Amino acid sequence: MPEKWVILSPVAAPPERSLAAVEESPRRLDRSIKGVRVGLEVDYAWISYHTVIQEWESLLRADGAEPRTLWVERSRTEPRRDPTEVEAAVDEWSKLVECGVVGLGN
Repeated sequence: MPEKWVILSPVAAPPERSLAAVEESPRRLDRSIKGVRVGLEVDYAWISYHTVIQEWESLLRADGAEPRTLWVERSRTEPRRDPTEVEAAVDEWSKLVECGVVGLGN
């Protein structure tokens, strides 16, 4: 008889407040990407994601967008930042962008 495996996700569920904000957010950009400030949020823990972010930034710039990357944390190389500090950084960054790509590799 085969063994049964249980796969656990290392990702914590987002706070309830975040879920409400996501549901209220538009899912599409209804105009050209040219001139749009596009936010890219990523965690330092995903070293391979540096390459992905560089590619996204390059492609966005080529299309005339203005990428604004927020590196959230250095969870594997430094002590974790205070969650309040991280939330404040994300809130401030979100005021500087018109749309965003978040959660890829986070």
